[in-house]
Amino acid sequence: MPKIKLENCTRCMKCVIDCPSDSIDIKTGNIASTCIHCGHCVAICPESTIFPDTGSIHQLKSVTISPDDFKNLSAGLRSCRNYQKKEVPVDVLMALVENSKHYPSASNKRPLGITIVNTPGNIQKLNDYTYKLLTKTLNLAISPLLSPFIRAFVPSINISELKQYKKRLLKNEKTNRSFICHNAPAVLLFHGPVSKYSMEEADANIWATYTSLYAKTMGLGTCFIGFIVKAFEQNKKLRQEFNLPENHTVHAALTIGYPKVGYTNETSREKPEVFFM
Repeated sequence: MPKIKLENCTRCMKCVIDCPSDSIDIKTGNIASTCIHCGHCVAICPESTIFPDTGSIHQLKSVTISPDDFKNLSAGLRSCRNYQKKEVPVDVLMALVENSKHYPSASNKRPLGITIVNTPGNIQKLNDYTYKLLTKTLNLAISPLLSPFIRAFVPSINISELKQYKKRLLKNEKTNRSFICHNAPAVLLFHGPVSKYSMEEADANIWATYTSLYAKTMGLGTCFIGFIVKAFEQNKKLRQEFNLPENHTVHAALTIGYPKVGYTNETSREKPEVFFM
């Protein structure tokens, strides 16, 4: 639990007012078990008299990123599928992971683990497992026996497009043994417990998105690989192969490396449809 040093407290009450769970009794210096460990009290205390339950206090620097800076950063984000043959240093990968302690979560819990895959053999294994599952799924979808049922239950699926996609997939495999992982030097797997009612999937995608942004500032490129997520969902053996904790599965996967190419222009995309209530 966070701890309050009352001898340095000026009773400004900022922590009490900002506490989302009404857990702080400033008279006694006690924090109730209803505390959700959000850290607001530590962050808001001007005297730094409230100490976190883990780690230490660090003063924040003033934010120097302008709205235009962030807009430019966002506009320059591209899915990277073309990496240099250059390793990402372990300390850089660890810095990416370390910074995730600051990211928000949908569940207000931190149940996630992050596995760094940065050996060529394991990256290739991850690629091959996922590729086999993808081709197997495509074969089932376009088979003469099953495709009529698929059309009946999922009318939006275009079987002819799936057949063309499979042809491109097979053609690409002959020259590219890393069709899924794009020859990336590292893959980050964001994983958490398998649950119907918790929000680990949302948490993983929040953390992966922030990691992608942070990686961009380091000159790194990233790509979200949904096929890898599906592979882990459907293959328990794969979870064991990559030593995931028991009952964990991958909720987000991010390839990371130094881009081979750079981009000059912002591309035009449609904005989401907006509704006011």
